[in-house]
Amino acid sequence: MFQGAFYYPISRLIARIITNSGLRRSEFVQAIGYKNAAKGLRRLDEWLESGFGDDGCLQRIVDTFHLDNGELEHALVETERIHHREQNEAGDEIEERERRRFKPFIWIVTEDGAHSFLTAIAERQLKVLRLPEGFERLSEPAKLEAVQRRVREHYQRSGGRYPGFGEILRYRYAADFDHSIVLDVDGRVIEENGGRFLLPEVWMELN
Repeated sequence: MFQGAFYYPISRLIARIITNSGLRRSEFVQAIGYKNAAKGLRRLDEWLESGFGDDGCLQRIVDTFHLDNGELEHALVETERIHHREQNEAGDEIEERERRRFKPFIWIVTEDGAHSFLTAIAERQLKVLRLPEGFERLSEPAKLEAVQRRVREHYQRSGGRYPGFGEILRYRYAADFDHSIVLDVDGRVIEENGGRFLLPEVWMELN
């Protein structure tokens, strides 16, 4: 029952060793060399619950109970495979969520960027031009015309500079989750296939 309670192969292997030892968990961590039982139990639980943890703890188990190297390697490889799959699935879930939430926007590219957490927050607020309600229902040519008009208006209104960020160099229109278009300060398209361009917090989650 104790062995079957764990998902990861390395966790099940360690649980089996504990069961076969006949020791209580507190006795087990002392048997593998932990004088501080509370610390040993924390290290042990990391491996049992998440399938990874302190390498020193695992090595103590290996040295004390003389694990078969082939069995140990197999458990570690299979556990790593599961972790990799879980990471991919988590990334896919984040991407799917962001795809549903995505709304087209224009990013203002300036000669200088953020140099601190506070300026990063300011940059996120100041350098994003949102597009009006109903924009997504326009045809693609009409969308581009609206973006070009917004770019020209913004550049004229700002005087071509942003305090703290310097000169405005160009604009990047994120048309959808996977594509962007780069425009100069007069609204002319200078790169039609700009690739995926997401706001900073989305990049942080996906990478």
